[in-house]
Amino acid sequence: MKKILLIAALSVFWGYTCEAQTVLPDKREIDKSSFEGLYVTTKIEEKYLGKYWEDYLKQYGKVSSSRGGVYRAPSASIPSISSSPINLASQVSSKKGLSQVFIYLDLGNGSYVTQGTKGYAEAETFLKKFAEDAILYDDARVAEEAMKESEKNFSKLTRKGESLRKDIEKTEKELANLRKDLEVNVKDVATSQTDLETKKKTFEDAKAKVPTKQ
Repeated sequence: MKKILLIAALSVFWGYTCEAQTVLPDKREIDKSSFEGLYVTTKIEEKYLGKYWEDYLKQYGKVSSSRGGVYRAPSASIPSISSSPINLASQVSSKKGLSQVFIYLDLGNGSYVTQGTKGYAEAETFLKKFAEDAILYDDARVAEEAMKESEKNFSKLTRKGESLRKDIEKTEKELANLRKDLEVNVKDVATSQTDLETKKKTFEDAKAKVPTKQ
């Protein structure tokens, strides 16, 4: 069973990785301006993907973010794409259970990276590397959340066990006291029975001496 689950998990992982590595050209509107660039698709939730993307971009320069999942790095230093600073605009979005990172790379002098232009292959590699890293980050996040949930469950069960032990100790003490009370009660019953029989005999003897009415 464990082997089957492992194979299934690996199948999902490899399928996930292959899909994440697909980079395509596209046009997007960011802050009411049209941009031409490229994007990558993953199954990572948008809120986490945005964080991973922002952290990734910080390796290449100062990053600013705004509403709508927009991230900008106006002077990004990405030597593999260009030896000059790049004005990078990007957007993280999601649709139908999939999330995307779109980037526009302005190289200056009116040129930008798009399919068929210089730097496109390097930009593809740049996005693919991010997608691969993001999957690893998200795997770690999911594993950490599972670990924390397991820790909570362990802690909860441990506290319950301690509570049950205390209840057992308390019950055992009460039971011991009850046994003592029962022993005393048994003795008291025996004494009371003897006393009852004595008084009953005394009553019968006294009654027997009462004169009979003629």
